[in-house]
Amino acid sequence: MAKNAFYFFMRDWAQDQERRGLTVSGRLADIAADPRCSEAWKNLSEQQKGVYKAKAKNSKIRAQGSASKKTTIGENLTDLERNERKQQEFQQNMLQYIDSVVSMGMQHNNLHKLKFIFIHVNWFYKREIGINKYEFCPAEFAVAEFNLQNGVKNIYHEVLNVKIPLGWKRDAIETSQESHQIPIELTDGQSDFSLMFKKLTKFLEYNKIGNKFPPLFTTKNVTLAVETLLTKMTNAGNGSLDDFLIYSIEALFGALWNAVMQNVNDHSIPLVVAENEFSKDVFSTERGFECDFHKIIDVCQYCSKSTVTRWGFIICDHCCESLNIEMIEGMHCPFKKSILDLPDQDSTSQETSAIDIQLKCMSISNQKQVVEMNGVSLDHRRRVSERNYRDEQRRRNECKPLEIIDYDKCNTSNLNSSRLNIPTRPLRLPKTKPQVLSDLENSIDLLDTDNFPSLDKTYTSKK
Repeated sequence: MAKNAFYFFMRDWAQDQERRGLTVSGRLADIAADPRCSEAWKNLSEQQKGVYKAKAKNSKIRAQGSASKKTTIGENLTDLERNERKQQEFQQNMLQYIDSVVSMGMQHNNLHKLKFIFIHVNWFYKREIGINKYEFCPAEFAVAEFNLQNGVKNIYHEVLNVKIPLGWKRDAIETSQESHQIPIELTDGQSDFSLMFKKLTKFLEYNKIGNKFPPLFTTKNVTLAVETLLTKMTNAGNGSLDDFLIYSIEALFGALWNAVMQNVNDHSIPLVVAENEFSKDVFSTERGFECDFHKIIDVCQYCSKSTVTRWGFIICDHCCESLNIEMIEGMHCPFKKSILDLPDQDSTSQETSAIDIQLKCMSISNQKQVVEMNGVSLDHRRRVSERNYRDEQRRRNECKPLEIIDYDKCNTSNLNSSRLNIPTRPLRLPKTKPQVLSDLENSIDLLDTDNFPSLDKTYTSKK
């Protein structure tokens, strides 16, 4: 609130009274209500009041200068600039970390042993919770350990059972149908975020750098979804989101690719080229690396477990040959023969998971049956909506017969024109003239050259 001239006078008057040894209340409201202060203000001359008015004006100018400016959608410019600087600093720290790790690996000839953690998240819906702030509802995630020597291994994967809030079930169903096909509120999905947080921290414990967890690498379009998942986990497990760093896997791919290419030539690959090459996902059609759920659904390209595995394949495909690392099928590259056609030697020693049994009993391969919100299958709706033989016969009997008229063969003189509702002859304009136009033509002399002379004759005015 702007301070007026009387405010500054009250402060000076209160200090003057205290110097005189008089007690004055410290509240401005009490000082303003004091009749002695009001009387002193009235006895001031205009020149004396001008001093306090100047103080009030300067205070107002300073307040306006310090007020934060906002954008057209209400964003604070100061906060935007602060967040932008923070984001730039984060990007610089990320690139410095990646470059330092890769360069140290090249100097000590152990680049192929460096371990990195990949994470991918699928979601049901995305909703806006603020200006340029979004919250995701996770449906599935996978965390994998990777290095160039052993490829992808030690994958931690979960399919989630998350309660969909009111009003977002339709969005969740549409997102599921268009991508991962995971049913909403799957009974066999994991819903305990505290337990998942313990499993995740235990998974990352072996790769700790001092007292810090290793960075989690993911793609740009999944970063916010990963942040939402980690927020839910840390809130449930009494952890802190600051303990986790989410870095760009495209930047990691570009740094590794540039490092191994130095052994071949000195060409540097720009980051935008690395991002474009990584986004192609050339192994998206490879099967055999998806989870048990997506093996039944047969949409392996959207599976989080398959996604983190394919990320490792892409990096190995560009880096292993230059480092003379032997490419092993299933670890560095897909199987030349589909893994579904290979004999499963360990099938007798592995137990079928509970979710696999449940999905088979549910006939989960029927995708429409899985993701329908009301639980009604497409086949059931078709059977109910189709007419049976009796209904079809009744409909035909109740319908009026159609009268077909062939206008090429029929003669208008033999047909009832009123029944056909067509005119007997073409319509035309009447030949009569309006009465007003007839009277106007009779009253006007078309040869009145005196009042209306022709343009090619000289007009002589009447005297």
